[in-house]
Amino acid sequence: MLNISMLAAGHGPVDHVVPHTLHSEPLFTWQVGGPDYDNRWLNIQNGVYEFYITNHMVMTLVAAVLVILVFAWVSRRVRPVGPGLTKYQTRGRGAQLFELLCTFIRDEVARPNLKGLTDKYIYYVWTIFFFILFANILGLIPFGPILRLLTNDSGWEHWGGTATSNLGLNLVLAMASFIAIIVIGIREQGVVHFLAHFNPVGWDWKSPMIGMGLMMFVLEWMGLMIKCTVLAMRLFGTMMAGHLVIAAFIALIFDAAANGAVMGYGVGLAVLFGGVVLTLLELFICALQAFIFTFLTVLFISAGAVGEHDEEHEENPLSDESQMDVDKMIRPQDLRPVTA
Repeated sequence: MLNISMLAAGHGPVDHVVPHTLHSEPLFTWQVGGPDYDNRWLNIQNGVYEFYITNHMVMTLVAAVLVILVFAWVSRRVRPVGPGLTKYQTRGRGAQLFELLCTFIRDEVARPNLKGLTDKYIYYVWTIFFFILFANILGLIPFGPILRLLTNDSGWEHWGGTATSNLGLNLVLAMASFIAIIVIGIREQGVVHFLAHFNPVGWDWKSPMIGMGLMMFVLEWMGLMIKCTVLAMRLFGTMMAGHLVIAAFIALIFDAAANGAVMGYGVGLAVLFGGVVLTLLELFICALQAFIFTFLTVLFISAGAVGEHDEEHEENPLSDESQMDVDKMIRPQDLRPVTA
């Protein structure tokens, strides 16, 4: 959005985290109001909406394509090939790492909450986790400064960036989770049982509690929408804050250099060390925020899809995972034949 980037005067710390257009002329325009209607946040001037491709849009596409390409490669490394038992071994450290992450998300995040529904909906859970993880990590790579250094062209300066520091993208992700909660809940429990979660009082119109039930119904729906909105706000605030802190630290170097070269070099060394530590911390936060978004999404889905019907979604005792439970290696008494 062109006007959002204009909110940052000059080239301050904020200027490096807001979205920037990558071309000068809009791809298309759309009349959305009168000539006096202006909305800088929606990029509307004089009642005309102008569409530009921003660096955050490009990084969103890059993250999505990279997820597809990486897991297309991982699937080939996991696929059994060759003779003997070694064909079932995942080939390559990189593929083993991604397989480990997939297993962790499935067994430690999804399965304790979704239970028997895990394998049915794990693909959405994996997709949202790895997309956010890739988008977060790509934001740590300074594509713009690298391209500018290689080409000596300032036009490349704002390429790259953290797509998840854009509230628009995070709201779309939160909306996808909101839709998933409703669709999965209705699909697994039916409309009546799903809506019953939002009104524990019941729908007996002759009951004196029906007024309270209607109020609770509205409040529960508002609560669900607020929960999903908070998912977007948390991811947005955390990813933007990390970049702002590092950018503010770097700005200290120029302020110190204005008071003398010695002070500039001294502050520069301190900022260099602090920047490395903060970058490592931000790398951890990239994974943590992807995990938190995924974990809370799974919790919200399980509240509507599983609810009080856990017994309908128990694990199959004959499945390979049930018979290869790690606890059975710790408790030998559980090593007994499983009968249908």
